[in-house]
Amino acid sequence: MEARPIPARAFMHSIIGLRRADRFIYKGVNFKPVESTAEGYVVQAEGDKENKVFLSHQEIYDALDSRQATIDYNFDAPARAKMRAVFGDKTWDDFPEDARGLALHKEKLILLYDEEAMRRGKRIPMSEDKIGGLLRTWTKKCNEELFASIDENRADQVTQVSLYPCPSARTFKRDYDDYEGADRDVMALLPRHHGPGKKMSSISPQALTFAFEQAMGYMDRKRPTMALVYRNYLAALQAHNTTAITPLKISKVSRKKFESIIGRFDRYHVHASRFGEKQALDKFKNIRKSFPIRAPGQRLEMDFVTVDLMSHLVESGVWASLPDYIQTKIPTVRITFCAAIDVATRYILGFKASTNPNAASAVACIRMIMSDKRHLSTYVSAQTPWIGKLRPLAIYTDNGPEFANELVNGVLRAARVDGTKPPAGEPDARPFIESLFHSIGHLVAPYFEGRTFSSVSEKGDYDPKLHASLLVDELIQIYIFAICDIYHNKPHSGLGGNTPHNEWVQASRDFPILYPPGPEEMLHIFGVKSKRPMSDYGITVFGITYCKEELQRLRTKPSFAEVEIKYDPECVAHISVKGDKGWFVVRNTIDLDENITIAEWMAARKELKDHYETANQQGLNVMYDAINRLRSIGEAATLRAGLTPSAPTAKDYDRWDAELYGAWAAIASENKPALNTSGILPENPLRDGNVADLAMLFTQNRKAAIAAEKAAAALSDDEETTATTTEAATSAFDFDQEY
Repeated sequence: MEARPIPARAFMHSIIGLRRADRFIYKGVNFKPVESTAEGYVVQAEGDKENKVFLSHQEIYDALDSRQATIDYNFDAPARAKMRAVFGDKTWDDFPEDARGLALHKEKLILLYDEEAMRRGKRIPMSEDKIGGLLRTWTKKCNEELFASIDENRADQVTQVSLYPCPSARTFKRDYDDYEGADRDVMALLPRHHGPGKKMSSISPQALTFAFEQAMGYMDRKRPTMALVYRNYLAALQAHNTTAITPLKISKVSRKKFESIIGRFDRYHVHASRFGEKQALDKFKNIRKSFPIRAPGQRLEMDFVTVDLMSHLVESGVWASLPDYIQTKIPTVRITFCAAIDVATRYILGFKASTNPNAASAVACIRMIMSDKRHLSTYVSAQTPWIGKLRPLAIYTDNGPEFANELVNGVLRAARVDGTKPPAGEPDARPFIESLFHSIGHLVAPYFEGRTFSSVSEKGDYDPKLHASLLVDELIQIYIFAICDIYHNKPHSGLGGNTPHNEWVQASRDFPILYPPGPEEMLHIFGVKSKRPMSDYGITVFGITYCKEELQRLRTKPSFAEVEIKYDPECVAHISVKGDKGWFVVRNTIDLDENITIAEWMAARKELKDHYETANQQGLNVMYDAINRLRSIGEAATLRAGLTPSAPTAKDYDRWDAELYGAWAAIASENKPALNTSGILPENPLRDGNVADLAMLFTQNRKAAIAAEKAAAALSDDEETTATTTEAATSAFDFDQEY
């Protein structure tokens, strides 16, 4: 049944939550909130009690959105002030690895103590006779988990594991008091003086896909029982296996597993399919009143789902739209989706595809939560802008290795976000993200049935790996398109029939949210670590020179001939350098635009290297011309969208830096051109208050883009050079995908 979309409400601004302990930094001046009203906040400049200014909610949001202001939450909180008094400006990364490992071990013991106290329903006395045996048991358990994390398949390498001794009850109490006194900040457990293997599913993706297709029969106006649907599934499975050759035979899933698939379908969609939309609205209209979580960002849930590409195409209804010669060339590969959903509004705040579940993709999804995504909805021609962004209070994940690792934990710790992992084997502790992956597939199929993928079809009889890469890229675009214009505008059972978009707009006005970090804090949280030598001119990264007086001071010390740095792939205007006094920010010396990403910068450099006459030119105007050419043909928007299912690592960036730039460095130019704007927002979020036919809209936009490219090529003086430039830009950012 096709659900009628509800018009999306216009978004003006969100109410930003500020407290007295927060620091509001506006144009380099530090302000402290002193009074809150319904219209805004009265802020006072630090150190000047007479300098008070009233800022409306609209002014605060606009200043943050334009990057003129940032917020340092809980800056004056007693716990953070205490940590600054103890450690100064040092961050978690400034401490050696063994010290961090010991602190994390102490935190595990504290969390195990809390779990045992909750199970007993009372606090356990911290005396040796009451808690000594428990501490020994917990320490043994933690050390056994360290042994379990060793890769036993490599006998040609030596693996070192640090085992931790059992603390005394007195030492544990001291650590516990320090941890609680610092608002449970793990840095309080650092010294103050000078997990499990991969989880593999026992059910093959083909069998699960076949069962999923048959389970869809439960959503029928004839209202079949689960038992009847399961019998139909067994009959269809037997018929399939009777005629199929051995390699194509599909194993059976149990009835319990089959019914659990049905149970994870969206309840509103199931009820509307079986009883009609009117009855579904009557059934779920009061469910929102009893739900405890109401504020955006109060609880987010993240999870990965991995399927093989072929099965996922069949499941989402896309397979039938592909020509036969394309179907035969698709290899057996797996694609993974990581999504983050706001529980209060059911709004999707992050959606990242990757070749497998990994920490880099999880971090990329976390960054999407805190980033502006309107350029993504514009790029895929969605009518409803992807407006959601905030700094979450808590993110709930499972205990898989893609989340339980130092990279993800370090990002959450730096962002001051509570990372919570419910007990293993209890997906009901994360019900919303689990049901999302089972409902979004059949949302795509009705809107894109019979659609031909233009990029894949136009490539003709090419390498199957190229087909898979193009197919995945377009599939990701379709999913983002479906999220913005279908899922966000579809009545949701958990919202009493309201849509996630409208719920987000209303909730972000009713409840204050925490605004995402500013550019420098983003660099601190998500910066990629590397090492670079220093020269007379500073530090050069990706052909960009960064310099500051502090660097020249460090250069006089022999131990700082090579320094540790962080750079932000989303903003190349500045880097962070680790000196003898901690990390500090260094800006570029060529007056680089704030909105240029590493992907765009690399693509422009590759285009210039492909043309001999401009390969050695170093002026910034040459690079800006190349970036403008990429933006004019839409390739820069593709790179900025980051839709490729690969998450680069620090090693990838170092390799690209060496290959593309070497000793080349850009120099400032007085006559550099203005950069074209990339990703303009639509004027009206919804035309006439209705979502248009999505397949037709997507096809029209694709044809318009192709026509624009042909027109640009016709106006060029050298058509061959234009074609070469377009082809080079298309392949400029090669992520070495595994297709």
